[in-house]
Amino acid sequence: MQKKQSSLSLEAAETVGIQALGFLSSDSELLGRFLALSGLDANGIRDVASDPSFLAAVLDFLLSDDSLILAFASNSAIAPEDVMAAKMRLDPMSMATTGAL
Repeated sequence: MQKKQSSLSLEAAETVGIQALGFLSSDSELLGRFLALSGLDANGIRDVASDPSFLAAVLDFLLSDDSLILAFASNSAIAPEDVMAAKMRLDPMSMATTGAL
């Protein structure tokens, strides 16, 4: 059985992740929730912001709440399913362990 590959390039997926981080950063309450869940502080984000697994975690945070993912997708002119594709591209093993492939 072949695994389904995302047609999204790694660079495009990273761009979606960076846009998602910007979306979180624009709302202090939302950013605070993310920081509390991640265990990072604002300075810590700077250290990991370019790490694909961190960007996948940002996307995962948004994907955990339908209203958040819809707001981000609308704000960024991105289809919600493209956000999931970006998450899969940045962290393909997370999908394998959940059976989502």
